[in-house]
Amino acid sequence: MTQMDLQSETALCAEDVFEGPEKKLEVYFTRSGPTDGLRQYGSDAWGEMLAAASCTIVSKRSNVHFDAYLLSESSLFVFPYRVVLKTCGTTTLLLVVHQLLRMGMDIGAELELLQYGHLRYKFPEQQVYPHASFDQEHAYLVKMFGEVSHCSLGPPDCHWVMLSVERRRTSPRSLISPPASPKAGDDILEIAMEGLAQRVCALFSKSCTAGATMGGDGSSPEDRALAIQITRESGLKALLPGVDVDDWAFDPCGYSMNGLRAGFYYTVHVTPEEAFSYASFETNDPAYRDPAYVAAIVRAFAPKLAVVSLTTRSISCELPAYALDGFERAGIDFHRLGSASSVCCASFTAASVEISALAISTIFPKCAALEKCSKLAPVS
Repeated sequence: MTQMDLQSETALCAEDVFEGPEKKLEVYFTRSGPTDGLRQYGSDAWGEMLAAASCTIVSKRSNVHFDAYLLSESSLFVFPYRVVLKTCGTTTLLLVVHQLLRMGMDIGAELELLQYGHLRYKFPEQQVYPHASFDQEHAYLVKMFGEVSHCSLGPPDCHWVMLSVERRRTSPRSLISPPASPKAGDDILEIAMEGLAQRVCALFSKSCTAGATMGGDGSSPEDRALAIQITRESGLKALLPGVDVDDWAFDPCGYSMNGLRAGFYYTVHVTPEEAFSYASFETNDPAYRDPAYVAAIVRAFAPKLAVVSLTTRSISCELPAYALDGFERAGIDFHRLGSASSVCCASFTAASVEISALAISTIFPKCAALEKCSKLAPVS
């Protein structure tokens, strides 16, 4: 590397990078309040809470089971007694915990289970308190709650970290305990991908789209039409049959999507800058743990690295031993989190620089069958 190359690389790291891997917070509350629970709070209340994390709401979509908010940095899902929040970049997600707990207390609900985790940061030096390191994140929750389960899974260069808090009551009858069989929607599948193919990066970049009007905030009819176009051309629309999609194209590049179907949510976020490209897919729909779905989602983005994790309200991991064509499995790991949950994680590296996306077509029969399902388990 020449001195000029070194200076360019240093300048990139210092000024022009964006942390794609999201911080993710999932909180369960006791069902001791009104039927609608936390859903009685509107956009203003959630927006006030999100200010602590340095992000804002850009769009909202709802069904009878939950509310889905697209954020300036990722997504928020609000069920009556469960909240899932993920934020990217240098957001300060853990700073929302105090306000979130107060919102629960105001409706008569108390914390039951809190889980926090993320893929290792690509640019950890860019993070700020309380996210400057995993140790700092852990210490922040320990100061707030006392006992906090923690773990790191997978190889050092692509590890997944988790923190978990359980709150027990004084009455033995109300002790938190893992469900014998978690109901559909309790568990979360995440696929984090880095090093996306060049053609994929271009697809999710407004600046690379012919005729696109630059400078908008994503809310104009033209920008919303572009987001719909990206969802279709990327193959995501075909992979999410029957899903109510709320998508957003950012300026000059970047893409986010929330999807709703009965009690299941789906979310995709893409950071398409080639030097640090990243994409994630997440859902609580157990059907998408099928190896064919995981393979199709990974192929849609053609990454160099894919990390698949499952966070479950069970003491045993149920993540299949995936084998992805064109990838080598770098490791698979499992860790129990306290007495009520566990996490498992598998990481894969591409055997070639770019893999083919044509195999997405192999999933279409499964998608069609899923779309015809007349009954989906409600989740609350």
